[in-house]
Amino acid sequence: MTLVFLLTLTLSITTYRLLLHPLRHIPGPLSCKLTMWSWLPSDWTGTRARHIQAMHRRYGDIVRIGPREVSCADPAALSTIYGPSGPAAKCIRGPWYTGQSEPHVHSLQNEPTLAEHNRRRRDWDAAFSVRALGTYKGNIRRNAGGLLGQIARLAGQGKVDVRECMMWFGFDVMGELGFGRSFGTVEAGRTSEEVHLVELGVRAINTLINVPYLSHILRYLPSPIARFESWLDTALDWRISHHGEKDFVDADVFAFLLGEQGKQRRKLNRLELRQDCMLMVVAGSDTTSNAMTFVLYELARQPELVRRLREELAELFPGNLEKPDDFEILRDQAHLLNACINEALRLWAPVPSGLQRTTTTRMTLPSGRETIVVPADTVVSTHTLTMHLDERNFSNPELYLPDRWIEPEKQQTHNPRALSPFGYGVTGCIGKNLAFMEMRLVLAQFVARFDIEVEEADARAFEASVRDQFVVATGPLRMSIKPRKS
Repeated sequence: MTLVFLLTLTLSITTYRLLLHPLRHIPGPLSCKLTMWSWLPSDWTGTRARHIQAMHRRYGDIVRIGPREVSCADPAALSTIYGPSGPAAKCIRGPWYTGQSEPHVHSLQNEPTLAEHNRRRRDWDAAFSVRALGTYKGNIRRNAGGLLGQIARLAGQGKVDVRECMMWFGFDVMGELGFGRSFGTVEAGRTSEEVHLVELGVRAINTLINVPYLSHILRYLPSPIARFESWLDTALDWRISHHGEKDFVDADVFAFLLGEQGKQRRKLNRLELRQDCMLMVVAGSDTTSNAMTFVLYELARQPELVRRLREELAELFPGNLEKPDDFEILRDQAHLLNACINEALRLWAPVPSGLQRTTTTRMTLPSGRETIVVPADTVVSTHTLTMHLDERNFSNPELYLPDRWIEPEKQQTHNPRALSPFGYGVTGCIGKNLAFMEMRLVLAQFVARFDIEVEEADARAFEASVRDQFVVATGPLRMSIKPRKS
């Protein structure tokens, strides 16, 4: 009887999802229409983003990538799905977000509704205000100086793993500005076990999150997820016990979340604080360090760009090329430097697979000159990688061409509205301005101080290592680095 029941249930689900489901008319692979389990291998190997890109090339702008999930590759869908009004304002976060935490426990990132997200974001806004960012400059300068000193030391010992060095910087800055403590990886000149634990935990969560009950089960068993969350608890305990200490900044991000900087707008419970810990650790370290790694990778393959960058910096910092450190000048006048960063964010999107929302009403999705209506309870997202590498949005989309951001009128096709490396609208990345501050300073000083080369074998190995773990992740990037002689 049990076997008959299971066979009948399987047949019923299959029939419904293929022939009767409201999304049955939307094209997509058969396996994806049937079950989210089909994504487990891709999520573990980090190939989801490339697979969805291939689906869009085969099926079009709107693809069914799950039993009730569709992906959209039309940039016009950004406002449709993530905007502040219309059906978008009534959307809730998708299952990816609910699967990464315990039921009814949320970080800023995975608050289900836009209204609750906006209320909670106010404490975060204070931590990333213009005034607060100004107090972080000294930390960024000091860590950048320590990083470049370590790179100079390592340069005489053979090839340097630039990706690892950038991780040191990102992790230490995140620690100081987020928790008021340094993890000491820049000073030690080696990757700590904490960094490895974070990377493995994020990979495990991303793999299992599309089958949410699996991630919930593994929280209570020995697993990378359980170890990662245990470490988050330890970091949070340390921060709470060191209330009011100001070793690195007058007010770190958790000073605002814990109400140490005046009235707390929304009191958070312990589990919510741990979720915000996770958000701070992942978003505050991985994305920035990976973006800088990609910029340096592309620069190593285009020496002419490096020469032009140095000319720009020499003009902006006459007599002080060795240490360009004025954040405002780098932001407002270093046009080629900013173009190099934007182009790396386009070509190597930090979050390549997009951000899920679940509709609560009917939604009309754009698909070129046509539209497709999806019902309530549909999981929708825009696919960042596909939009960034679509020749309808950017000429020669597979090439690293920073000048497209300086002289867009010279490009046959240039659609800056398709660029969405930090999300879109009011739910976009709150730390974007801080990330740019870090990237501009480190990259400017790196280019000013070092010559870099990457061998073809190392370049191929690096590109082959790039994977989608919700945030993009990579393997080592080994380079020959030499201090500049002039």
